[in-house]
Amino acid sequence: MERTEQLLKILGNSTRREILQILSEKPHYISEMAKRLDITQPAILKHLAILESAGVVERFTEQSPLGAPRKYYKICDSANIEVAIRPKDFKVTDHLAIDCPAYLRLEEEMKRLTDEINNATGIAEKAVKAEELKAKAEALLSCLEYDGESWNCGNCRKIASLKKTVAEVIIQVSKGEIASGLSRLSSLINQLKP
Repeated sequence: MERTEQLLKILGNSTRREILQILSEKPHYISEMAKRLDITQPAILKHLAILESAGVVERFTEQSPLGAPRKYYKICDSANIEVAIRPKDFKVTDHLAIDCPAYLRLEEEMKRLTDEINNATGIAEKAVKAEELKAKAEALLSCLEYDGESWNCGNCRKIASLKKTVAEVIIQVSKGEIASGLSRLSSLINQLKP
């Protein structure tokens, strides 16, 4: 509930809601937002800092065709907050979820396979389930509806890539390639570090 309260507090500010509305269209740089909202750049920066510290937006640098690289901001998290206000009932819930149709079709199967891999006692059994998991992940990675600008697609692809790599490590280890499997696992862990 702590994250929900933080999001509600952040969204209580109309300027931050307007910034999020602009960023929902596409990534923007600071002066674009300032101009559209008719607010100073330092004020925009303060609001962006709050949104960034909450994990709602993130910044990245991209080369500008007009010269020096620019800092852009984009929405990096999806949060659905439901507020129900009724007589004798008040409830606030949040749901962070990927709603990519391709991901949703395969999510339960991937969870089941991951559980089966974790519960398998022999490495050969783990490898068979890992092959199935790898196939599901590859299906997501080859999605024809992939949109690089979409939060859903981006996170779907990250999860699928992670599942595929873990499956490949299990398969490598099952074939006796323990050193290369552990090296790959170590590389994966380092990529996941903030």
